[in-house]
Amino acid sequence: MGAPIPLAGRETVRRAIHEHFETRDRASRDAVVGAYQGLAYSLAARFAQRGVELDDLNQVALIGLLKAVERYDPTRGVELTTFATATILGELKRHLRDKAWSIRLPRRIHDLHLQAQQAIDEQTQELGRSPSLAEVAARLSVTVEEVVEALDAGGFRHNTSLEAPLTPGEDHSLTNRLGTADQNLAEVDGRLTLTPLLERLPPRQREILNLRFVVGCSQTEIAHLVGVSQMQVSRLLARSLAQLRAWAEPA
Repeated sequence: MGAPIPLAGRETVRRAIHEHFETRDRASRDAVVGAYQGLAYSLAARFAQRGVELDDLNQVALIGLLKAVERYDPTRGVELTTFATATILGELKRHLRDKAWSIRLPRRIHDLHLQAQQAIDEQTQELGRSPSLAEVAARLSVTVEEVVEALDAGGFRHNTSLEAPLTPGEDHSLTNRLGTADQNLAEVDGRLTLTPLLERLPPRQREILNLRFVVGCSQTEIAHLVGVSQMQVSRLLARSLAQLRAWAEPA
């Protein structure tokens, strides 16, 4: 993509976003990609030290950013940073799952491994717990032995499962891993409480909170992406958190 294209302020970026949505003009698309390139690099850096070169991760993240800009619909009321973050992370995770293998596996095992990982993710959401091997096998219409073989093939990747990383010194029993409860369930109540409160905040404040606490950007990076000073970012963060605490307190 080259170096970031200088854009004179946030309003210029917004105009470029709307221009591309309406005209599909390549110049406006490249301007938006250039403006949010730092976001892509920041997300790619999360996956460093996983057996894949950072330059490759940066390229994957930029592809995800490009896809996000192409698919983004500003009329839906969602900020581009929020939409782009989800798209870029999806591209990075798929790349690590699909490409980071230390040996070439038979296509059948490779494909079944990816299908089993997806089935585990889906069934965990549906059941509220991790599925058993039999449940995964039933979802995919294969035998339990085939599921075990496919999931065990994950040990031949440079990186281990993103959801539950394994180290060489650990027990590689997949039954033990699948039988544990989803640790994210403990956060459900908090998310259910916080989501309606966040929706009461102005869009810019929601965007800044997302960049700080979801994406993990520094205040300097946020200031560059949002088009305000670092001092303004600090003040908006403090104001947003104070407002959320006040709303969350019982009347």
